[in-house]
Amino acid sequence: MLKYQIFFGIVVVLMIIRHSALLKKGNLKLRRYIVFLIFWFALLLAIIFPEETNKIARFFNITRGADFFIYISIMVIFYILFKLFERMEKIERDITKIVREIALMNNDEDKDK
Repeated sequence: MLKYQIFFGIVVVLMIIRHSALLKKGNLKLRRYIVFLIFWFALLLAIIFPEETNKIARFFNITRGADFFIYISIMVIFYILFKLFERMEKIERDITKIVREIALMNNDEDKDK
């Protein structure tokens, strides 16, 4: 086993432990935990068996396994950004709605005086 495999393997195991602790504390939903667990175990397998990633990449006509995972990573990052922007816009709409309701309630109170 190479040094990078040991180092990144330890990092992945620590991340699995961290996510397990978050789940236990109730700070992480089970569904999200399972998604993270699948991701981390897949990454661990790719670290332990890097030659297998080349086979997967060749299936998609990509020459190296590392390139394949970089492409996948970029797609996942853009998806996460999209979901974050969606969530931010929803929060902004919710805040606007709450502020309007408060303003209308304050306006009604001012009229009653």
